[in-house]
Amino acid sequence: MIRFFFGTALTEVVIVGAGPAGLRVARKTAEAGFKTVVLEKKSAIGKPIQCAGLVSPRVLDLTKTDSVVSEPKKAVINSPSGKKLVLENDGKRAIVIDRAEFDREMAVKASRAGAEIKLKASAKSIIQGKKRKVEFTQDGETKTIKTDMVIGADGPGSVVRSSAGLPSPQEFLSAVQAVVPLKDDIVNIYLGNDIAPGFFLYEVPFKTGKIVGLASEKSDTHQRLIKHLRSRGLERSVITYLSGTIPIGNLERSVSDGLCLVGDSASQVKPLSGGGIFFGLKAADICSDVVIKALEAGDVNKSRLNEYHKRWQKAIGRRISREMKAREVFKNMSDRDIDELIETLSKEKVIDIIEEKGDIDNHSKLIKPLLKAAPELLKFTGPVIKSLF
Repeated sequence: MIRFFFGTALTEVVIVGAGPAGLRVARKTAEAGFKTVVLEKKSAIGKPIQCAGLVSPRVLDLTKTDSVVSEPKKAVINSPSGKKLVLENDGKRAIVIDRAEFDREMAVKASRAGAEIKLKASAKSIIQGKKRKVEFTQDGETKTIKTDMVIGADGPGSVVRSSAGLPSPQEFLSAVQAVVPLKDDIVNIYLGNDIAPGFFLYEVPFKTGKIVGLASEKSDTHQRLIKHLRSRGLERSVITYLSGTIPIGNLERSVSDGLCLVGDSASQVKPLSGGGIFFGLKAADICSDVVIKALEAGDVNKSRLNEYHKRWQKAIGRRISREMKAREVFKNMSDRDIDELIETLSKEKVIDIIEEKGDIDNHSKLIKPLLKAAPELLKFTGPVIKSLF
């Protein structure tokens, strides 16, 4: 199905960003026979890693990845005063993947399907016209690709999103991670306004030890992480530091003529955890389906592509909006409130429900069963529930 003009294949899909969501779309559009080019500003796929890689097994089901490095069976949530909520499972609720290896796998699959991946290719602007023009720099040279479709998969600070005049996420959280030589298979979460204002600190098993990360509304995340590492005696044993940004909030628009956003650029991220791999992959599959049909019909106008926006909103957008409401409640909680919440959640009957029904891809599904078991939780969930009506 690849089109030719005067002996040269025309590029029909340009994907900006070689993360999981962008590479997922690239694989599918290439498999459908469309000439697909991926522009990645980094010099290597998957590096530096920018997330802990803690995902649900649904990611494994979707991708059949071989990059799993851990299947943690225990999580400990620590309150500001040191109260602990200990959760255990059979190891099938969450897995940890090596993000660098995972992204490389995705790139290999896209490449084998026929997609061309250009490294050190940094998109600068998207120009509207009869065809989209993508301007990018590579090896010090400015280049242009004409294309029918542009997929913005270029992360929180998306050039594609800003060039198209599409709305930005509601919030951007500053995040920093350190890889340290700790050897245990426990996920630790630390809550508190002195530790990570508006979010949390985490320790996740990794193949070379643990990833210790912190995301916050404040700009001093690095200093806060160092303070935690020092308290754990780990400051001098850090293997490497990594930093990034987490986009939070549901976008009202994610398409334009000949253009769609996917993944972090579309803020397809869980507001309560900052995880975006599963949501991004789900949206990528919807995006691929809509884009392929639009290209086959020769119609990539916004009105047609808006089907993608409607479908991903139905699939994950509602969950994002619900979690944003819950996040607003969490942001306004004092350390004393957090202590009380952890103490309430630590009751045996509540733990049983969390361990049985907990779902890291859909946190809000726990609200009803938890309220039935512990009505006193209404103090914390009441504002969330009211906001849904």
